[in-house]
Amino acid sequence: MSDDLLRRTFSVRLAPADGAGRIVEGRCVPYGVESLVADPGTDPYLETFTPGAFARAVRAPNRVSFRFRHGDGLADWIGRATEFVETDEGLDGSFRVTESAFGDHALALVDDAIITGLSVGFVALGRRERRTASGAIIRDRCHLAEVSLVPEPAYAGALVTGRRELAGDPGERQIPPDLAVPLLESAQIDRLRAVGIHL
Repeated sequence: MSDDLLRRTFSVRLAPADGAGRIVEGRCVPYGVESLVADPGTDPYLETFTPGAFARAVRAPNRVSFRFRHGDGLADWIGRATEFVETDEGLDGSFRVTESAFGDHALALVDDAIITGLSVGFVALGRRERRTASGAIIRDRCHLAEVSLVPEPAYAGALVTGRRELAGDPGERQIPPDLAVPLLESAQIDRLRAVGIHL
């Protein structure tokens, strides 16, 4: 399936985060917007997503991982989807970020507006290729494998709307100061990369 995995990146407009929770919410895919894309080994082409394209993810959001830059390393798995909602305008998602040094670092990057994009990894499931009048390929049935935070957006239309606590969660767990993990320094990042962990 990985050979068929397509990736699309959309821009994020950050709202001020209150730091109260570990849920990141935002628009993952805008609908009805034609975008110029290019997959490995293909020429650029126009593509658009339609409402209902990600109905499978809406039914089983917990199967969709939340990652950093589509990575497969230990540090790249920063959470999991908790909910997807489809509207006529797009696919909106909620993601719970793990309580870890890597998850904390990802939230800090979002809060400081260093992370400015959301990107989806999906497999197109349509049995036949349909096109709009302008020639754009219509994506109307897709398997959503993962959603990633990415530093640089490629397309407009996706919005991170903020952070919140998980519904029913009594609040963030307090970590004793002597157990708190600081954000990684550049020397630590270099050592992690040397052993195959990419941030």
